[in-house]
Amino acid sequence: MNESKRDLTLDSILLGIKPGETVLVEYTPISSPEILLYLMITKCMKRGVPVIIDDIADTFSEYITRLKILGVPTEDLLNAPVIKIGGDKNVGKVLGNVEIRRYSLDFVAYSEVYEKVAPKEIVCNPVLGIHKLFVSLDLQDARGLVRNIASFVGNETRFAVYFINREILKEKSLEILGLLEEISTSVFRWELHKEVYKLSVIKSPNPDILGSEFSFSAADLSKLIKR
Repeated sequence: MNESKRDLTLDSILLGIKPGETVLVEYTPISSPEILLYLMITKCMKRGVPVIIDDIADTFSEYITRLKILGVPTEDLLNAPVIKIGGDKNVGKVLGNVEIRRYSLDFVAYSEVYEKVAPKEIVCNPVLGIHKLFVSLDLQDARGLVRNIASFVGNETRFAVYFINREILKEKSLEILGLLEEISTSVFRWELHKEVYKLSVIKSPNPDILGSEFSFSAADLSKLIKR
């Protein structure tokens, strides 16, 4: 299939993310974000791009369980390095732990753990379950968490990909969702319409991928897994 700006491969979109970016992946409750995580991590591994997963409140364990039910092989994901942030299920290669205090994240402690385990190459850093922290915070503390996330934008040792449940965050606070979209360099949306999964690039500093889409049917998932 010939690529157009409107319809790109997932590889093309991932390669269009620049070092130092903070990417917000907004998914719906029914869109199975674990599928996108699987595709993202396996493609990064094939290209030799290091991955470090931030697992907030056992979200990674939930993703792995659902992938297994789908019949998706999880060996590659379970070999990925993980930083645990709260929770008690050590799934994957857990290299460090950060406590959640008063439902918030100690970013100083997190940075210390991250710097110890991060390789010298540019890292793909998926962050899972950040919305679980936001729903537990009052507005002032939630704004503080947004400021802390913003402080990592421009760190060219990695590109961070924050997976958030858009519906939960909309219900909690449209202001926080808007702030996250503003401080993020890129905004992707992951949706399921009938039997078609679609990733849309809503915001990006890269004009080559801005406005593009990647989609596939549920029936085509097995073909993508075999690649």
